Amino acid sequence: MDIDKAKIRRLDFSLLLIFDELVRHERTTVVAERLGLSQSAISHALARLRDLFDDPLFLRRPDGLTPTRRALELTPKVRALLQLTQDVVSTPSAFDPATSGRLFRLAANDLVSTLIGEPLLAKLMVEAPGAGLTTRFAVGRPALEALRRDDIDLAIGRFYELPEEFESTILLQERFVVVARQDHPAVTMPLSLETYISLDHVLVSFTGQLTGMVDEALARQGLKRRVRVSVPMFLTALAAAAASDLVATVPSQLAKRFGAKFGLRLLDPPLEIERFPISLMRHASTRSDPGLDWLVQSVQTIADTLR
Repeated sequence: MDIDKAKIRRLDFSLLLIFDELVRHERTTVVAERLGLSQSAISHALARLRDLFDDPLFLRRPDGLTPTRRALELTPKVRALLQLTQDVVSTPSAFDPATSGRLFRLAANDLVSTLIGEPLLAKLMVEAPGAGLTTRFAVGRPALEALRRDDIDLAIGRFYELPEEFESTILLQERFVVVARQDHPAVTMPLSLETYISLDHVLVSFTGQLTGMVDEALARQGLKRRVRVSVPMFLTALAAAAASDLVATVPSQLAKRFGAKFGLRLLDPPLEIERFPISLMRHASTRSDPGLDWLVQSVQTIADTLR
């Protein structure tokens, strides 16, 4: 559609407000008093309106003004614009989860989806029964890019960098444990470092690499383990360890949740492995979103139970 930019530049919202008040009250003195303006300011605005719309807009009568047909045609459009303007500049309305039909969008890996996504869905079913939840597999930079494009509302996981346009909250600090099937012939308790590096390992890597945090910790001691398999999901690693002589070094919360179901033993690693933070990321532009504030608080409440 063609836009008359010249006319738009001549229009300001104070003119529309004065126009609407004149239609409602039909007297310049009343409008001036209601808006806290002088009568000359109202008269000047009326002259600008007449020039802009190329119409008298209001005809004088002994006791006030009568809107012209053109003014009456413009009135619903002007009021719609004023309402939209009010919606833009007004304080966001409070979020009521009980009546909301909003679809919340998360990005996470299977660790986070299992630890937080499951109880979050249960919370929504009770507190926000009309709301929905979607979770996509995205970590690191792809998750931040999705936030930047407004494809998601929150990203949860481990992030190695924090650009200024994002806000981060650490939900919990996670540590690693080693899992092996109950009848693994080579695993004893406590697990020695010599035994650990002699075993065959399954590694969780979202990018298909064969090294990770454990290998960095071993390298600092001049040691190396045998990584036979790399998989992109922690639950897959648990299943692989349960069905073979492979062992996996995985986040403790996940191992506690599913170790028994997979028939796995949980062992402390025989070396110091750095803990890692699980963080919640949101874009700074969402600071005034009360619905997202509620979701963030809900996630934090769930994370507190995992500490």
